Amino acid sequence: MTGPDTPSPATSARGRTPLRAWLRPALLLGGGLLVTVVLVLADQLIGAGAVLLFSLFMAYWTSPLHAGLHTPLATALDRRGDDVVIVLWAPGSPLSARLQTAIRSPREDVVWVNVYQDPAAQQFLAGHGGADAVPLVIVGEDTAPAATAVQLLDMQAAGKARAAQQD
Repeated sequence: MTGPDTPSPATSARGRTPLRAWLRPALLLGGGLLVTVVLVLADQLIGAGAVLLFSLFMAYWTSPLHAGLHTPLATALDRRGDDVVIVLWAPGSPLSARLQTAIRSPREDVVWVNVYQDPAAQQFLAGHGGADAVPLVIVGEDTAPAATAVQLLDMQAAGKARAAQQD
């Protein structure tokens, strides 16, 4: 019997990885393999090899296997304040990927928490809108679900202004 605290077959040793997190990588890999087969049948071996390598790379890059930056949620929340941005992100999430591309790391003022590697982060995220809230940005007491880079920078500026007023 599977309950809320019982690991499901989709559970990794580090935390729960939902099966839908594997959908995009599976589609990328399947599509790439299909195009590769068509190119091989058309005797386009170089193109087939390039498509195969690219699809393998993209399947890995968008999968939960691509761990990326991670700080445990407890450690991140210990640093919580108006001068620190905490981002709960998920591998394979297009919004998370855009945010990570826009906000280059490593940065001392931005803490990244991979929700697939931290069960506490998954519980925290569930309380703020669940998977649809990824990436969840936290600055001080403010949170922004499904945040963009502009929202993150605006929240960071407002947090720094609050921190300056308190000093």
